[in-house]
Amino acid sequence: MKIFIPVISLFIFCIFSCTDSREQPVTKLYELKGRALGTTWTIKTLSQDELDQKELRKDIVSRLEELEKIFSHWRAESELYQFNAALTTTPISIHPELLELLRHAQWMHKQSDGTFDPTIAPVVNIWGFGPVGKTRSTLPTEDQIQKAMSLAGMEKLEILPQGMVRKKVTTLQLDFSASAKGEIIDQICKLLDRWGLKNYLVEIGGEIRAEGKGRKGKGWVVGLEDGNLQKPEDMTSVTLRNYAVATSGSYRLTKPNPDSNRSASHLIDPRTGRPIEHSLVAVNAFAPTARDADAWATALMILGPEEGMKKGEELDMVARFITIENGKMRTFLTTAYHRLYSIDMP
Repeated sequence: MKIFIPVISLFIFCIFSCTDSREQPVTKLYELKGRALGTTWTIKTLSQDELDQKELRKDIVSRLEELEKIFSHWRAESELYQFNAALTTTPISIHPELLELLRHAQWMHKQSDGTFDPTIAPVVNIWGFGPVGKTRSTLPTEDQIQKAMSLAGMEKLEILPQGMVRKKVTTLQLDFSASAKGEIIDQICKLLDRWGLKNYLVEIGGEIRAEGKGRKGKGWVVGLEDGNLQKPEDMTSVTLRNYAVATSGSYRLTKPNPDSNRSASHLIDPRTGRPIEHSLVAVNAFAPTARDADAWATALMILGPEEGMKKGEELDMVARFITIENGKMRTFLTTAYHRLYSIDMP
């Protein structure tokens, strides 16, 4: 026994000393940036494996270009642009990914009480916020608004079997500005998944989806836009893990409107054919996918502070509403937001 005990002690010492001296894998942050969709994009990923950044960037840029050629209503060669230009009521075969986004839009239209409506494109155009350049500096007349409204409506579009779609009005057009960016983010997330990445953040034009634990294990820390352009450093921050957030705001794109006491917002209410004019200036909407977050941010923004909050509570959504009245900003949070995030944000 006097000989055996020291041998065991020495053996245990060797195990622990060898374990302690073994180098742990180093987690490295990779960050890629670029421009697409008329805005900027950023992708961050944490990985213990060495990444071929050049090849990854090549894949990302290629996929972004491919998706823009499907969903853009500005680019003449895109699938959506060609669909809008087809003046016919004959069934048309459309790209499967465009068809999927259209099905999502139909669902969102019902869920949002008609405030999410991609067929509003003709109305957006006459207000000067679409690809029609001649309306940039003009405001529509009442007659023009009513005429454009007569061309819109989800009921004027029919989804048929075998990937076919039929316009019931030849001049019907679609504008997926309120969901295409989110869909593209989700598609880039699928690309990163195929690369075997598990811990990453994808941001395009301020809309974000984050997967994994981030660097500290609780998620990725992101800032929430609230329309306070004077003090962006005061942005509220939250942790985002396996979730997405999108922001819609009336401050983002406007034009002078002498017929109102405020500028005309690019956010057009499909129910009236006019820019929103309530006190809500920004909405941060959260969802498991960027597509849903993107669409709901717009829908809640159009609904306004009272209707939007009511809808958010009804669907148990994580959402943040910012209003400005008499120069004072106020923030309203849904019950689900309170449940997900503590008062003390990181």
